[in-house]
Amino acid sequence: GPAVVLKLLRKEQTERREFLREYCISQCVSGHAACLRALPIAFETSTHFAFGQELAPIGDLCVLLNPGQGLPEALVKRCASQLSEALDFLHGRALVHRDVKLDNVLLFDLQCHRVKLGDFGLTRLQGSPLGPPPGPLPYAPPELCLLQASETLELDSSLDVWAFAVLLFCLCTGSFPWAAATGADSDFEEFRAWQSGATGAPLPGAWEGFGPAALEMLRRLLSLDPNRRSPAIEVRKYLALPWV
Repeated sequence: GPAVVLKLLRKEQTERREFLREYCISQCVSGHAACLRALPIAFETSTHFAFGQELAPIGDLCVLLNPGQGLPEALVKRCASQLSEALDFLHGRALVHRDVKLDNVLLFDLQCHRVKLGDFGLTRLQGSPLGPPPGPLPYAPPELCLLQASETLELDSSLDVWAFAVLLFCLCTGSFPWAAATGADSDFEEFRAWQSGATGAPLPGAWEGFGPAALEMLRRLLSLDPNRRSPAIEVRKYLALPWV
């Protein structure tokens, strides 16, 4: 039969209900072609919880990237198309992935004809309370980075959209646009000034390789106002246009 892989979660770090939630969500979204399929195999040992998943033979997107070197545009667009559909599927069911990143996009071939979004361990319902990230994360949107230790915000699909746009930037350039979306990060501050339309604010240097269509797309996905961010599926409108 087809090869499978077991996802193992240490019991000392995972409550039973957390394991069951991840397994149930993974099974619920398995029906979509761009979501990693969970198999009807789940068990526990004295030290671990475990469930079966389909095997992605190539690994994750990090395998394809070299620092400072983006992927060919055709590959990026294949990833963008499939991931936008996966996110649209989740968001249409009031789910937010919360961990969209290169490591959680699994490859089934080196040309990205088949990629899948995986790892639903942090996935929660929209409207769930969400606290600040544990540390500087390039994928986290500014409204999340601004939270103080005791503060929360309502989880929304716009969080995934921001992370998705950062991921696309990485695929195109081989680097992150910033280390963290905060005022202390000069790369983000340059982007914020340009994005806000500040008088005389130039296009940040790291963005100069993008063409008009890609800049418009990323600008809409990375709106500083989460309520104005485009849905992930809107990326499909730009697939037929040149990005560089």
